[in-house]
Amino acid sequence: MGTPSQTELYCAASGNKKFIVRGFGPEPFRITGLLSESNAAIHKAAGRGQPVTQDISLSVRGDKVVCSINGSSVASYDKTALVSSGKLKSTNGYYGLRFAHNTDVFVSLMTTSTK
Repeated sequence: MGTPSQTELYCAASGNKKFIVRGFGPEPFRITGLLSESNAAIHKAAGRGQPVTQDISLSVRGDKVVCSINGSSVASYDKTALVSSGKLKSTNGYYGLRFAHNTDVFVSLMTTSTK
C-alpha cells in the first residue's frame, strides 16, 4: 500500500441519500459517473452538518463486486468491468478504509463461513 502503482476501489455514502463508487488505477476513475447516485437504502441526515449513520460494505463474491449500504445492495459490478487497463489490477489483495473529514467511524470485520 502507498505505492505509486497501487490500485483500489471504494464505496462511500453521504447524508443526502447518495453514494459513489470510485477508484484509483493508479489514476482516479469513477464507476458511478460524474455525480453520485441516489438510493432509498441510504439514510438522510436531519439537516446539513447533522449526524447520520451509514453501514457500508464492499464485497467480492464470485464474479461480482457489490457495494452494500445499510443492508441493501446499492450497486453491483462484474469483475471484468473493474479489472482492466486504467482500473484495478485485481480484486484480490489488501483492504483498507477511506473516510471523509469530520466523520466518526466504527469498524467491524465480518467473515463468511465456508462450512
